[in-house]
Amino acid sequence: MRKLLIAALIVLPLLVILTLPSGLVIPRFDPPPAIGNYGGTIWSGQARWRQAGQVPMALEWRWAWGRQWNWLAFDSESRIEGQWRPGQGINLSDVRGRLAIERLDLEAWLPLSPPQGFVSLTLDSVELIEGEVPKVQGTAIWEAARLAGVVQESLGRIEIEFDAPGENDSSDNQPERQIARFRSLSDAPVTVRGTIALGVNRYDVDLWLRASPDRPDLAGQLGALGERQPDGQIRIRLTGSLGLS
Repeated sequence: MRKLLIAALIVLPLLVILTLPSGLVIPRFDPPPAIGNYGGTIWSGQARWRQAGQVPMALEWRWAWGRQWNWLAFDSESRIEGQWRPGQGINLSDVRGRLAIERLDLEAWLPLSPPQGFVSLTLDSVELIEGEVPKVQGTAIWEAARLAGVVQESLGRIEIEFDAPGENDSSDNQPERQIARFRSLSDAPVTVRGTIALGVNRYDVDLWLRASPDRPDLAGQLGALGERQPDGQIRIRLTGSLGLS
């Protein structure tokens, strides 16, 4: 009887830990409000990732080892995966996959010519902590990039490269920012270059579009999207809230 009691005292707490419902435990890690509908356990479970105006993405996770979980988010057009480590804010690593461009809400930047295509992600790390500048390491490629609407043209392939940590430390009273740099990787009717500067709560976009020299008609169309420059380029400058809190 004594041995049975000792075994119960050992096994029962272990069973409780192994079967902890995800909906009971995960909210204690302060996850983004967009994630809900939890199922399964903290070791192997699923949830829904909601975005305004989008079909929710399925989110699945499985304990890897130690303090690390593998995760996968997907729908019919997007599939991204990586590792997550609990701690302050959101701490992701080895983020890979394909994300539909519609989920990045770029239509707010170019409402007259909504962007199309998808983004291939190769990010070593993503760190989002409330009250701090986002920290992202890696690159993304905007594949099959196009503009629809007023301007309907191909943008080819566009690289988005995030500056390494420390390259944009604050100095001369300038706040620290995370910089993402855009550049066209292939010849296309419209080429793109520019930056996005991510601050604590806001972002600043500074993009430059140039029509191919043999497309004077296209140069005129692009003028509806931003500020026409003396050399014929079109500059698009925007600022907005990150909405991470």
